[in-house]
Amino acid sequence: MSAVEAAALLHAGELHPRELLDACLDRTRSYDGAIGAWIRLYPEVAYAAAEAAGERLARARRDRTPAPLVCGLPIALKDIFAVSGLPLTASSRVLEGNIAAGHSGVWRRLEDAGAVLMGHAHTDEFAIGVATPQVGNPWNTEMSPGGSSGGSAAVLAARFAPLAIGSDTGGSVRFPASACGVSSIKPTYGRITSHGMIPLTWTRDHVGPMGRSVADASLMMTVLAGADPADPITALGPDVPEGGYPVTAAGGASPLAGVRIGLPVNTNPAPPEAVQRVVDDAARVAESLGAVTVPVTMPSLPESLATGDQVEMGAYHQQFTDRLGLYRPENAVAAGTAVASLAVPVGDYLTFERDRLRYQSDYNRMFVDQDLDAIMLPGASVDGARRQEFLGISVTAGVTGPVRWANYSGAPVVTLPAGYSAATGMPVGVQLGARPWQDEHLIGIGLELQEALPIWRDEPQLVAAGARVPEVAQVQPGPGPDPTNTIGAAAPVRTLPMNPIG
Repeated sequence: MSAVEAAALLHAGELHPRELLDACLDRTRSYDGAIGAWIRLYPEVAYAAAEAAGERLARARRDRTPAPLVCGLPIALKDIFAVSGLPLTASSRVLEGNIAAGHSGVWRRLEDAGAVLMGHAHTDEFAIGVATPQVGNPWNTEMSPGGSSGGSAAVLAARFAPLAIGSDTGGSVRFPASACGVSSIKPTYGRITSHGMIPLTWTRDHVGPMGRSVADASLMMTVLAGADPADPITALGPDVPEGGYPVTAAGGASPLAGVRIGLPVNTNPAPPEAVQRVVDDAARVAESLGAVTVPVTMPSLPESLATGDQVEMGAYHQQFTDRLGLYRPENAVAAGTAVASLAVPVGDYLTFERDRLRYQSDYNRMFVDQDLDAIMLPGASVDGARRQEFLGISVTAGVTGPVRWANYSGAPVVTLPAGYSAATGMPVGVQLGARPWQDEHLIGIGLELQEALPIWRDEPQLVAAGARVPEVAQVQPGPGPDPTNTIGAAAPVRTLPMNPIG
């Protein structure tokens, strides 16, 4: 079942959250040995939450009052989101033994809505890379699930849980969604709180709801979006839509009539022919639904953006300079280089901020000049990858797909599966992007396209292999000061995306 389908049964009383959790844990314990998607499971926490959700749903039915749609649904958190009293390690030996001091803003919202935390999913160490090499892609476990939210995507593709949370600093929910045949939303920057999340670069980090379908990810957007007093930037955007984000397609003969979709002609890096063929087919499907597609040229990314990435990463990782030997070797180099970049003159960092503002303006101007509602790009520019193939490549480098445009513009992106490569047989996804704060409209376009391309319902054939993942109980929270129980996790500066032009 999808998350939306499971939610319907839970709310109708035809399925108890405990039964759904039983099924998810049974499947995990039977098959995760070959995949390794989870770093830790929390059965004791999960069953307590499932029982509480069952009682809440029963009261809602009895009193005829609404309950949140995620109530009773099992969920995986990427191992960078703090949950008080549970381990938080960013899949790194650097944080071995670390216990979260409090809840991340994301988990606080989900817990308040009755979601059931199954466990933490693996990330590429500290969300740095694009591979998540410790995890196998459920479609072919010799292949990478993408990174850095590879564990979250693998959990979904393997049907271990119906919902997952990732993060995206340079494609980190979009690469894995595309590689694993699932869906993700990278919302407008500032739409979802990042309080209590281990950062990579504060001004590009986005929380990313992930699900098997766009509807599943949108289900979580309604819970997660909005103001968080602990993250003031979340109060500066427009209101969350009344009634929440859409979860159903309008359907009909031409549901995308009047929608203009730009097809970038300067995609960099360019994808292989087999990947581009799937993207072209998806564009033709959009046209069959009434959309008009037009060629567009994306604005060029300034070279100074790399300076900002390095400085912000170094500002966080400088606290671990006495533990560089505990990073994976290739990441020790990346962390050391980032810390060294703190010697960059302040003027260089200010140049980066100025250039990013100019880029945001150029991006918005492209939409106005071409009268666009969305753009469509490949979800990745590689046709599958071996698990160790892209070790040492940072997500901020943008070498495995056209993704950085969205993190520097702060624009929302929906990624959904669109087909399979004729060369490798691996899933291929497409990205749909819009202007900042157009999340609701973009999700609507994604729902219509996915209704016509129900690839997300396809299921990989898994090989039985018992899980070897630790099952952990909650303990006394760490001392802090931040929910992550690390120093400097709170952003020293964050900037809101420029409002759309026109």
